[in-house]
Amino acid sequence: MRRRGVIAGIFAAGLIATSVVHSQAATLRNASVITSGTVRLSDLFADLEPGQDRPLGPGPAPGASIQVGGAQLLAIADEYGVDWLDQSPNAMATITRASRVLDQAYFADLVRQNLPELGNGPVSIDLRDFHPMMVAPDDPKPVVLSDVKWDQRSGWFSATVYRGQPSGDITQDSFMLTGVIHAARRLLVYAHALPAGSVISASDVQIDESYAGHIPSRAFTEEADIDGMTVTHGVVAGSPVLDQDLHRTVLMHKGDPAMITFAAPGVHLTATGRALEDGGAGQYIRILNVSSSMIVTGRVVNASEIEVEAGSNPVPSDGNTLRRLTAPARNASRADLSLR
Repeated sequence: MRRRGVIAGIFAAGLIATSVVHSQAATLRNASVITSGTVRLSDLFADLEPGQDRPLGPGPAPGASIQVGGAQLLAIADEYGVDWLDQSPNAMATITRASRVLDQAYFADLVRQNLPELGNGPVSIDLRDFHPMMVAPDDPKPVVLSDVKWDQRSGWFSATVYRGQPSGDITQDSFMLTGVIHAARRLLVYAHALPAGSVISASDVQIDESYAGHIPSRAFTEEADIDGMTVTHGVVAGSPVLDQDLHRTVLMHKGDPAMITFAAPGVHLTATGRALEDGGAGQYIRILNVSSSMIVTGRVVNASEIEVEAGSNPVPSDGNTLRRLTAPARNASRADLSLR
């Protein structure tokens, strides 16, 4: 019985020794991503013993990383009894804090929520000197807006942004948010892209009933106002038709011969004239009636016709005006000598 008890004791000791020898050692995590603000032992080492995991200290800011070098890793493993395979002073572990990005769309929506006077209509909110912000992915209220101010006349607004979970760095925990808010309006936009020099027709533009983008200068709202005008530079589809983008396409140049027409109920008159200034389609310019030497104002119909409306008052031309007009004509064609 005594011998049998000794053997049982030796066998039991053998089992214990075997379990120690064959226990699985921890392995280093060369890179890990954490979601909380605290670094744990398991963020550095995998395969820890049950109950061995514990917090080590504060983690990096959302989106940032920290590195733990070999000497520090050895010290941590020694302090917490981690049996670590392949221990080396050259080892390195990188811990990155998970994050989500608060972009321009997020802050524009936040501004709108804080300005109920904007109503439910479409607006555009352009942020100035904006930089995206990294926050914890599980933070339900990562930032708060304070002191929101909006000048409805100019559209300028400003607000102070505070982190919901301060990091302790005053330069990162709050900043000024500024920009411009544009209310929606009805205007013309380009239906498709056009290169510089294109002459616009009705098929090149369309009405946007609720355009909310930034408009730096006068914008057109009617197709009739821009028909026949020329694009001064390339434009893209959907952009507003602005005064600065266009110039009137010259159909009639100063000195060009033209037919003057006058129409009224029961009356239709024509006369020979000569333009005194450049004019585009639909533009009103002055023209000399060659037969009467009177100056009238009419609307450019095409490259060779000026239409004078009822109520237009002709004025006499002086000798200087006539000489300025006929001098280049004499050089151009002897047939024009009849105008003297």
